[in-house]
Order: sequence, then structure tokens, then C-alpha cells
Amino acid sequence: MQLYKNFFKMIRGHRVSITIYLIVMIIYAISMIYSAPYTVDRNEQTSTEMEVNYSSIGVILRDHDHSELSEGLKTYLEKFADVETDDTSSEERINDIMYFHLSDYFIEIPENFQEKIEAGEEVSLTYSSNNQISGKTFSFVNDIDAFVNLFRSYRAMGLSSEESVSRALNTSESDVTFGIVAEEKEVKHGDAKSYALYMILQFFNFICLCLMCTGVGAVIIESNKKAVSDRITCAPVRLSTRNLANFAGLLTCAGVIVLATILFAIIYGRNTEIISKYAWVVVLNLITTTFYICALTLLVCSFNPKTSSLNLISNSVGLSMCFLCGIYVPLNVLSSSIQTIAHFLPFFWSSKIMNTIYSDSGMGYHFSVGSIFSSLGVQILFGVAFLLLSMIVRKMRRVEA
Repeated sequence: MQLYKNFFKMIRGHRVSITIYLIVMIIYAISMIYSAPYTVDRNEQTSTEMEVNYSSIGVILRDHDHSELSEGLKTYLEKFADVETDDTSSEERINDIMYFHLSDYFIEIPENFQEKIEAGEEVSLTYSSNNQISGKTFSFVNDIDAFVNLFRSYRAMGLSSEESVSRALNTSESDVTFGIVAEEKEVKHGDAKSYALYMILQFFNFICLCLMCTGVGAVIIESNKKAVSDRITCAPVRLSTRNLANFAGLLTCAGVIVLATILFAIIYGRNTEIISKYAWVVVLNLITTTFYICALTLLVCSFNPKTSSLNLISNSVGLSMCFLCGIYVPLNVLSSSIQTIAHFLPFFWSSKIMNTIYSDSGMGYHFSVGSIFSSLGVQILFGVAFLLLSMIVRKMRRVEA
């Protein structure tokens, strides 16, 4: 108990750095609140009545089949889209092309595509697109599926593959247009609060890590100094007790941050779906997030780095996980190898929960209680692992000393 009290006495000496990060959190929240309406409006530009055709769509086509059907499909696409054949680019390059809107669609025709269509098997093309699908790309996939179904129908009638492709091309419209876009939108900020709250909660883990590691973690580093450590060592206090006292102090500080964040989320976002429908998920996610962040902070401090290095460590670790776990860049545009690596990082599971309860995240996660508790459980496991590792490191360093 005395060590726990001493933890908070030492915090007073680091109140400046803690205050700085608290101000950063507040400034970030305010900036998201004020910028969210403009961000939402930019993604939902007011439309005027006009005719739009597909000619401005860029399509990257990769053909693994090289059959009459795949060649016919390419001819069909060339009627209304700018088609580029690409058989060599890596997955990372294709993802970059889609993310930076250098093309609208990437379509991959699998091997034996025509053979499986003729056999009546369920087979589909692989589509990738950028995240800004507008009216010009609306129903694009349906038009392609319609062409394939026409081919299937003609083959069922007994026509040859070549004749079926020819008939499908002639039957399809030669000048495909999306038609009339007649939609007048009023300027609405109904989704702005949801977006702002989503972004604030998404970045909570990074800012919380910086605050706990740089601000509160410095207290643990100070307690590891020889003058302080020797006095504690002389007392009948086990090393595990010291670790638990430090961890309890971290959890207490984190609890204050969580309570403040929950209070803000309820007051600001009470009318949003995130709070009105999933408030319990937000609360549990904040609790488990701060649990593993406190354990990670304790692990970092177990190596007894210099206080001046804590800021570098926390920012390096936090920013790396933000990039790899889809917080800064949507995870679905990253390569499959990076997506696999993300599953082994705690930020991924915190972010996954937020992407699940925010309907406009674009990640396509389906909400289920089992999935939510699985993600929460993984975060707890990360926290327990970090806590055990910190105890092992401290014990090893004590033996070496």
C-alpha cells in the first residue's frame, strides 16, 4: 500500500509532461469535432442532374483463363471503360493504385473460368475498387454479371463458345450509360458526430499509450533509480509486489482517462448509433485497451530506459502499430502479408471493434457478440502477456545486478 501511495507522490514531479499529453488529446478531439462536418460533406458532394457514362472508368484486368469468354469480357469492358491489362504487378502495387485512385477497378478472371461457367458451377470474378465509389461505378458489377449470364444462357441453348460470346456482345448495349443522376442533397451533418466520435475513439489507444508511457511511465523509471530502488529493496517487499504496485498505479491513472473519455462520448455522441446502440462495447473496449497499454508501459519501463527515451519509444511503437493495424490507412488496402502481421498486434483488435460498430468504416465486419468478446479477450491476453514479460525482465535484470 505504501508503494502505491508513493507512486502518486512521484507523479507530481511529472505533471508537466502529463498535462501536455492531456492537452494534445483535447486539441485532437476538438479538431475532429470541427473538421468532421466538412469531411463528411466532401465525401457526399451535392449532385446535379446530368448524364454520366462509363467511359471515364479505369479498369485493370488480369486474365488467368484466356478463353473465349474472358476475351469476350475484355471486349465488352472496352466498350465503356478504359481497360489496361496487367499480369505482373504485385498485390501491394495494385492496392496502391486503388488507394491513390489511379484506377477505379481491378478485375481478376480466375483460371478455368469459362469451363466452370459452362459446367454450371458457382464461380465469380475477383473485384477490387477504391473507396470512393460514385455514381459512375454504381451497378458496374451487375452489368458484367449480366454479360456472363447471357453467355451462360446461350451455351445452355447449345451454341458454341464463340457464338455465345458473339451473341452476348450483340445483345448487350453498345453504349452503356449509368443514366440520369438526379439527386439534390441538402447539407446535412447527421453523420458528422458519428465520424468524429469514431476517429477520436480510434486514436485513443495511440494517445493513451503516449500519455501512459511518457508521462506516467517516467514515474516507474524514477523509482528504478539506484537511490530509490535501494531503499525499497532494503524493505521486506518482494519484486512481484513492486511490479503490481506500479501496475496498480498505472491502472488508476488509466481509469481516470477512461472515465473522462466515456463521459465525453456519452455527452457528445449520445444521439449517434455508436453510443445509443453500442455504448457497452465502447466502454469494454476502452477498459481492455487501457489494460494492455498499462501492461505494455510496465514492460517498456522494465528495461529501465532513460526518461528522455520514453517519448521516442512510445511514439515509435504507437505509430508503427497505427500504420500496420489500419488506423492511419484502411487495412483493406494494405497487402495480405501486412494484414496477417496486424493480427499479432494489440492495436488491431481495438481498431477492429471500432470498425465493427461504426457502419461507415468500410471494413465490412459483421457485428456479433461472440466476435466482440473474442476481440476483447485477445486484448486481455496481450495485457497478461506483457505483464508476465515485465516481471520476467525485472527479475532477470535484478539477478544480473
